[in-house]
Amino acid sequence: MGMPDAPNIQQLSVVIATYNRCEVLKTTLKCLVNQTLPPNAFEVIVVDDGSTDNTARDIPEFISNLPYETSFFTHENRGPGYTENRGIRKAKNRIVLLLADDIWATPELLQEHLSTHKRYPADNIAVLGKVLQSPELPDTVIQRNWDPFLFNRFEDMEMVDPIYFYACNISVKKNFLIENGMFVERKGAAHEDAELGYRLGQKGLEIIYNKRALAYHYHQETLDALVKRAYERGRNFDVLMNTVPGAYLYPVYKIFSFAAPVNYLIKTFPREIVRRAMFNALSVSLFWLPLLRLAEKNGMAALLARPLAYRGVNGYFLRKGYRDMRRTSRHPAETGRQKCRT
Repeated sequence: MGMPDAPNIQQLSVVIATYNRCEVLKTTLKCLVNQTLPPNAFEVIVVDDGSTDNTARDIPEFISNLPYETSFFTHENRGPGYTENRGIRKAKNRIVLLLADDIWATPELLQEHLSTHKRYPADNIAVLGKVLQSPELPDTVIQRNWDPFLFNRFEDMEMVDPIYFYACNISVKKNFLIENGMFVERKGAAHEDAELGYRLGQKGLEIIYNKRALAYHYHQETLDALVKRAYERGRNFDVLMNTVPGAYLYPVYKIFSFAAPVNYLIKTFPREIVRRAMFNALSVSLFWLPLLRLAEKNGMAALLARPLAYRGVNGYFLRKGYRDMRRTSRHPAETGRQKCRT
């Protein structure tokens, strides 16, 4: 099926799942006003996952003044997977762009996604855009040293592995999602985008990387939030374990497990020894966490608060959550596959 070229015909649906980011979301929506793609060529669907801030009160009035077609839906808190799925089903167009509520688009973003799909019209082709940390974020030590996405690793790539189905700036054909699988529906940070990407990859999904489809991530990070989210992702790691084979999964997440291939274990064993020596229960609680808290106030501490420190602490709490999950009943042998609505 071809896509229309006429500017007065909608060609793209932007789905934004949101939770408790009312003011940041307003800027996200404002950035879509300045697109090179005409406002009558796309729609925006905002789905609120039961926010407890002013989202449900303020956003319906805010969107009424926008030049592009916008719709707003809300429901009780059910998690990002359910919220994304609802927005996808509401989309009217063949191409659906999943944009996070804290991702601020550059003016060419929508046009770049759409033009790439026109070059690759097959249903199984998705397009991943680039995301960088916003230069408008506060100049804190943690903001200077923490990048949750690491998009620079894709800089010279034309295609990326389907597991990098980052639902912050990725466009996909709606029919391919509906026919081959939707997001796992669970509350909390549950790897729902990576899990879906792997599952769709088994159905033939290919992801084209377009670094010109650029956006900026505006999320004011704190150490406490980083730690909490990392632990939660570890506790929900069974979402991936239920779908992704261990031989593939553990190397991607750099988890040392005997379910990983032998060559991976041999290659990473020295690194694992160093990591456990540097980032363990004692060192994290007695040294790294106090250091990173102090770094925001003390210049000497800030010199030691490098990206390695934040990634090491993040990895420690992800693995801690993973171990706690394994010690409970929430692992594949006892839970079976997670519910994926299609």
